[in-house]
Amino acid sequence: MTWYKVGKESSMKDGDLAKVKAGDKEVLIIRDGGNFYATSYLCTHEEYDLSDGFMDDHQLICPNHFATFNPKDGSVISPPEGAGDISALKSYHVKVENGDVMVEL
Repeated sequence: MTWYKVGKESSMKDGDLAKVKAGDKEVLIIRDGGNFYATSYLCTHEEYDLSDGFMDDHQLICPNHFATFNPKDGSVISPPEGAGDISALKSYHVKVENGDVMVEL
């Protein structure tokens, strides 16, 4: 596994979502209070870009059909109405080191 620098801690405010490149993979970086999380960036329902979504009460919400995910581990909190079960997002380790946000892939 390799750690990739994907941004500066100071460049993201609480609730910000950012699609970033880590090596040859794009991931979603989420800032929730003082915590940073990283998940796959496409919703598992219909592959909408979650960087266009939003955070609400510590939950990641898809911008299209409002699937709701836990940013800590990518688990599904609630699928879109009538969609049935959907898969969890892939989750990645994140750390902040010397003001840099780092993702392990």
